[in-house]
Amino acid sequence: MLNFRLNTNRVEQDEISQETSLLTLYPLETDHPRPFILVLPGGGYQHLAKHEGEPVAQWLNNLGIHAGVLDYQVGDFNVSSLLNDVEEALKWIREAPKAWNVISDKVGMIGFSAGGHLASIFSTTRAEKPNLLLLGYPVITFQESHSHKGSRLHFLGDDPSQAELDSFSSEAQVDSLTPPTFIWTTANDASVPVENSLLFASALSNQGIPFELHIFEEGRHGLGLAKEHPHCQQWLSLAENWLRERQYVKGEEDLMRQQLFIAGDSTAAIKGAGEKPMTGWGEYLQSYFRTSIQIQNRAINGRSTKSFITDGRLDAIRKDFQPGDYLFIQFGHNDEKKEDPLRYTDPETEYRHNLIQYIDAARQLGGTPVLLTSVSRRRFNADGELDPFAVGAYPEVMRQVAEETHTPLLDIFAASQALYRSLGEEESKKLFMHLPAKTHPNYPNGVTDDTHFSDEGARQIAKLVVQALKQNTASSLSNLNNFYKE
Repeated sequence: MLNFRLNTNRVEQDEISQETSLLTLYPLETDHPRPFILVLPGGGYQHLAKHEGEPVAQWLNNLGIHAGVLDYQVGDFNVSSLLNDVEEALKWIREAPKAWNVISDKVGMIGFSAGGHLASIFSTTRAEKPNLLLLGYPVITFQESHSHKGSRLHFLGDDPSQAELDSFSSEAQVDSLTPPTFIWTTANDASVPVENSLLFASALSNQGIPFELHIFEEGRHGLGLAKEHPHCQQWLSLAENWLRERQYVKGEEDLMRQQLFIAGDSTAAIKGAGEKPMTGWGEYLQSYFRTSIQIQNRAINGRSTKSFITDGRLDAIRKDFQPGDYLFIQFGHNDEKKEDPLRYTDPETEYRHNLIQYIDAARQLGGTPVLLTSVSRRRFNADGELDPFAVGAYPEVMRQVAEETHTPLLDIFAASQALYRSLGEEESKKLFMHLPAKTHPNYPNGVTDDTHFSDEGARQIAKLVVQALKQNTASSLSNLNNFYKE
C-alpha cells in the first residue's frame, strides 16, 4: 500500500504501518515541466537511512529536478507488495496532475545500498521502468560470494532457495530494456563488496546498455552525498554531468537560452534566393527577440499537418527540442488540398487529430505548444468583404482544439484579415506576391499570388504574431516576456 505526503507536512516513518510505503514529494516551483527522480534510501531492508533520503531530494531540486523519497516497507514485508509499491509510485509520478509539471518520459530512479538493490531489481524485472537509473554503492547480487548478508536476510529470509537467489540477483536480470545507468562505489567498501557494482556494469555492457561506472579508491559504506569525504564527493559533479547530457539538468545559464520552433507551411518558411522577394513571416520573428531565445524555423513549403509528420519533420523537431522550448504550430493551406491524398486532411477528423499529436509532442518533452490559426489568403468577395472561409474550416477547428486542450492560441487568421481590411483591396496587394512581368529575374513573366508574402507582407505578419503573443495571457507564455527586445 502506498501513501503520499508533501515535504512540508512531515510524518515520521514510525507513525505509519510497516506494511505501508510512503512517498514524500519534493516538487519544484516552476511553470515548465521538469524531470523527476525517485529516491530509494538504503538500510539493509531493516531500516531506512535518512541521510540518503531528503538530502538527496534537495540536491536534485538544486539541479532543477523534481524529487520524491520513497520510505518503502522494511523489516517483515512481502516482496511482491514492496515491488508493487515502487511500481505504483512510478506510475503516479508519470500520471501526476498538470500542476506537478512532470515530464513523463524523464522519470529516473536513484538508490543507495539496499535501495540500490530495490531500484536495480525493479528496473530489470518490472515492465514499468524508470527512464534512467543511478546507483550508489548498490547491493546487486544475493549469491554467496559477494552478497550483503543483511540485505539478503531481510529480503528473502534465512533460508532462500537457489531459485530465489537467482531471481533477485539484479545482475542476472539485466536485459536490453534495462535503462541507462550511473554507478558509483568505493574499492574498499567493507559492507557491500565492490564486485556488486562490477557485476552489474558487466551485465549492462553485455547487453549494450549505456552506463557510467566510478570506483573511488577509498571510502566507507553509506556515504550518501559524501560531504565529509571530498574525494568521493566528486560523484555529485560526475552524476550532474551525466544527468545534464540526458537533459535532466538545466542551470540558470541554460534557462536563458531557449528555442522557439516553427512547424508550418510556406507562409512561414524560409525562402531561398531563387524564390525572393517571396518571404515567410517566420524569417522576421527573430528580429523581435533577444539572442537568448533562438528561432528554429522548421516550416517548409507545401506541407500539411499530415505530410510534415510523414516526412519525419516532427520527429526531427523532437530530437532537438529541450524542456522549456516552444513549438509554434500553423497549418491549414495545404491540408485543404483534396486533390492530393498525401496532404489533404479532413478538418473535423484527421486535421484535429494531427494538431493534438503536435501538442502532445511538445508537452511530453517539457515544452509549450502554441497554436496559430492559418494566415488568411487575400480573398475579397464581389461586395468588397473578405472571405471568412479563405482557409476553409481549418482556423475554426484549430480554435476548438486550443480550447479543448487548453493550448495557447494566436488567432493570426483573424488578425491578418483585420490587417487586409484596414489596408483595403488594392493597398493590401503590396503584402503579397504581385509582380508585373520583367520586374524581377526570378519571375520574368510576373506573378499574381494572394497566398505568399512579399518582404513587406512577411514583416507585417511577423509583427501580428508578436502582438498576439504579447496580448495572450496564458501563464505558459509569460516567460517569453524575458526575451523580447525593448
